[in-house]
Amino acid sequence: MADIQLSNQIPNVFVEGAFHAPNGYIHAGQMELEKFPDNAALKSAAEALGFARSNGESINKLRANPHEDHMPQQHDRAIRESCDSFERSFNEKFDNAKAGLVRELAAVEAGIAEKAGLKPNMAIANLTVGTLQSLKSDGERMKAVTDLLEDGDHETLATLMAVPRFTTMLPRDFLAGLRERVFHKVDPMGVALRDHLKVVLARFDTAGTESVKMVNALRAGTEVGAWKTRGAEAAARAAARR
Repeated sequence: MADIQLSNQIPNVFVEGAFHAPNGYIHAGQMELEKFPDNAALKSAAEALGFARSNGESINKLRANPHEDHMPQQHDRAIRESCDSFERSFNEKFDNAKAGLVRELAAVEAGIAEKAGLKPNMAIANLTVGTLQSLKSDGERMKAVTDLLEDGDHETLATLMAVPRFTTMLPRDFLAGLRERVFHKVDPMGVALRDHLKVVLARFDTAGTESVKMVNALRAGTEVGAWKTRGAEAAARAAARR
């Protein structure tokens, strides 16, 4: 039994960027569900990362804590099978959760756009541009456009966005940010959710990449026949201590 235990000892692994890191990617908290606690897509993604973390930690414990009746090859096989089972389950959860996040982002963006109603009317383009060109300074032109925003005249704003920028004589940055200003005005919560989804989608992708590294690290050293090398090394160390 002592020889079996010597051959079975496989150290825990430390996977930088996985669940051990201070801000590990494989962690439900990465989704910051508390910001939108009722969002089903965020819940699904958080559950997937929680599943990955708990299973990764369990397999890591299994590596260094073999069943007392297992032969070394049985222990290695148990680790490999645990990794394989986790990988299959997590891949499905990950794919479903990511698809849910992508759908949610598309739906939120569509909802914001619908509320904004930014549909240009090219029939008024010449009049709109001419009015801006008649004003004396950038400040006056920006104030005129800001007044349109405050009045909710989204048709005229959309028309300004649709014509060549140089004809409006508006500063590039001001005109480029106009659409977002409309979005923030008509649906501030929608914009907040949209921006949050973009952030967590990037995190979720990173967690998926890190999960592959994690499983590879957990599986390392359990290849068929690896127990023989471990046993020989353990026996050599034991002999050296005598």
